[in-house]
Amino acid sequence: MGRDVGPMPEALRRRLVRLAYRYLGSVSDAEDVVQEASIKLLASEGVRDREAWLARVVTNAALDRLRQLKARRETYIGPWLPEPVVETESPSDRELDISFAVMRTLETLSPLERAAFFLHDLFGMDFDTVGETLDRSPAAVRKLASRARQAVKEGRPRFAARPADVERLLMAISAAVQSDSVDALAAALAEDIELISDGGGKVIAALRVLHGPMEVANFLMHIARKQPDGGWRFGPAQVNGGAGMLISSEVGLDTVMAIDLDTEGRVAAVYLVRNPEKLAHVVGS
Repeated sequence: MGRDVGPMPEALRRRLVRLAYRYLGSVSDAEDVVQEASIKLLASEGVRDREAWLARVVTNAALDRLRQLKARRETYIGPWLPEPVVETESPSDRELDISFAVMRTLETLSPLERAAFFLHDLFGMDFDTVGETLDRSPAAVRKLASRARQAVKEGRPRFAARPADVERLLMAISAAVQSDSVDALAAALAEDIELISDGGGKVIAALRVLHGPMEVANFLMHIARKQPDGGWRFGPAQVNGGAGMLISSEVGLDTVMAIDLDTEGRVAAVYLVRNPEKLAHVVGS
């Protein structure tokens, strides 16, 4: 058999970037990891299965980088959300789900649980190969993958939002500000709603996860009232595989928003990425 080496197809590159992103939650870090793996591939001899080989290299590099990022994450100010992935259309590869709900679930798993799950369930490696990659027995990685699989299943959003759902929430926020009343806005929110806002200590954001319709509605109104006289401008976008919104002020991109819904169509979760450092790649894309 000949070597499976050559320019990396764009579809494979995107798949690997999404894999690395699921470990790291950073678009730039994920792209760096895949670029390094691509360089290693060109310098390697005897590669038979390029996709599997690259998945292993990307996994090991991402795990190394996760260890380097550990201290920074532990001292992060307020809730941490991954950098938003903003796309022009919905991705076709649904198995590499990067919704905020799933990404937050992945953060609760150990790096090895994530790796076993990704390599076996998403890239089709047998547990013997996964065990060799992670320096664990096949039985051990089978258990790791099983725990991760169950957690991801439970952590998926109840119902993915459509663009109209996001627009409806924004209209409710605008109406609440204009009428100076949170009641109508709170009525659009699920009883068990939570809001996670990531400002990184650089802009206004809640320093904890907010719960309940009144607390969430009051915070959303507080943010809206703080906008300059020009107000907000809204642009629909695919955010982490689902319907979202780019919210800009007169000075530029202010917030990337995504939401999840409950069974009755009410907003069950709101994700606000406001840290300017996490929006830089969106502005430049």
